[in-house]
Amino acid sequence: MAQTYAAKYLLKAAVSAPRDILNSVVARHQPIPPTVLIYNVTFVCDARCEMCSNWQRGDRKVDMTIEQIERVFRSPLWQQVEMANLSGGEPTTRNDLVDISRVLIERLPKLRKIGINTTGLTPHRAIPMLTQTAELCARHDVMFSARVSIDGIGEMHNDVRQVKRGFDKALETIRAMQALQKRVPFNFGISTTLFNKNLDDGENILSWAKTEGLDIVFNMVRFTDPMLGNGDLAEACQPIGPEEERLRQFFLERVRMDPVLDGQSYIHLHYADMIGNGYHRLAPCPFQSQGIMLNPDGGLFFCENSESIGNVLQDDPEELYFRKSSQDHRDHVRDEKCPTCLSPCQINVAAVKQVVPYVKFLVRASRLKRQPAGGHERLADPVGGLSVR
Repeated sequence: MAQTYAAKYLLKAAVSAPRDILNSVVARHQPIPPTVLIYNVTFVCDARCEMCSNWQRGDRKVDMTIEQIERVFRSPLWQQVEMANLSGGEPTTRNDLVDISRVLIERLPKLRKIGINTTGLTPHRAIPMLTQTAELCARHDVMFSARVSIDGIGEMHNDVRQVKRGFDKALETIRAMQALQKRVPFNFGISTTLFNKNLDDGENILSWAKTEGLDIVFNMVRFTDPMLGNGDLAEACQPIGPEEERLRQFFLERVRMDPVLDGQSYIHLHYADMIGNGYHRLAPCPFQSQGIMLNPDGGLFFCENSESIGNVLQDDPEELYFRKSSQDHRDHVRDEKCPTCLSPCQINVAAVKQVVPYVKFLVRASRLKRQPAGGHERLADPVGGLSVR
């Protein structure tokens, strides 16, 4: 199913390739509207993850209402958005999650994909919401993708998420989504965030996912207050020294073993590069020129490393985005934050929109597959590989 989804995604991307190339050229000289959106619909969460603090700041009273969301997305700013990811917190804690997806489909004429990340810890809410969203997207020919977070097998997952029977609850959601795939076309899998506590469980998670026939992407823990509220957790959660090298070898092995065209391979090589070269980013990022992040209270950010450029409930989103002070801040983020940014957000989108870095990845991934496990991969040059300028 994952390979079928990837083929469909690449086909749609190919159709828009001329526009993407034009956008890349124009973005070198002037701001362009966003084509990629991350909307954190709430920071309320049903987990108490050790490596994330969103659950501590979740406040339903400040989340935008569906009426406010409808009004905000009437702005012309969103007319070019093609990819939208609904995240949090836990998105399925919102009773109107399906309605939010409906608003995006109705208001964003270029939309071609909606993604949802979920803990899956509240099956009686998650299952019907994800089901209805998948069906809604299928009716409107919008691709849908969902992932359930699994950070360990059995008690390890329960400990990381600090939820009793958390693994069993997430598994119930996973089983329901696998069954749904038999009648509704959408991409489904799991995601794992690796940090110092669950590093030893990485191989167990991988083996379990293969047994269950689940597509899996591994993420490396990162620290960002605008998106995860966890800037103060680096000392407690960051793998360091020998743990980092183990993690690097784990990611390289994933690239060796997974299909070259698998989107996860691009992400895994990104992490291996970051660890190996002293955290100099090589991977492209659409948020440098055509991405935007919206937080639950209406705060608008260029990305997870950006400061807020304003609030869409108080000012027109389009005016906020194109304001000179906002674009100056984006330049600052690009110059000061991007070169060492660990975020994998929408790397695969960037690969489609910025072809040269992706071709370089394909060459390196193919070379890696010919090397024996534990072989020394030559690190790519970190200079000049990032900026859209």
